[in-house]
Amino acid sequence: MMLPTKHVTLSKSILCTGAVIIGETDRARTVTALWNACKKKPEVRTFDRFILGLDLLFMLGIVTYKDGMVRRQA
Repeated sequence: MMLPTKHVTLSKSILCTGAVIIGETDRARTVTALWNACKKKPEVRTFDRFILGLDLLFMLGIVTYKDGMVRRQA
């Protein structure tokens, strides 16, 4: 689920996964480096959730992808 509900806790939502990814974008990173930084976090757990969280951030315009690097928007 993207958003927390009565049956889905915040830590299991894609919104929380996106928040964890934002925390790791303090500098520009490749997708692989970002995945390696996030994969051990319990809110991310799987590559599928990581990609969904990253997609959410792209759709919201929070991060960009240019020259092979993921960057947080200023």
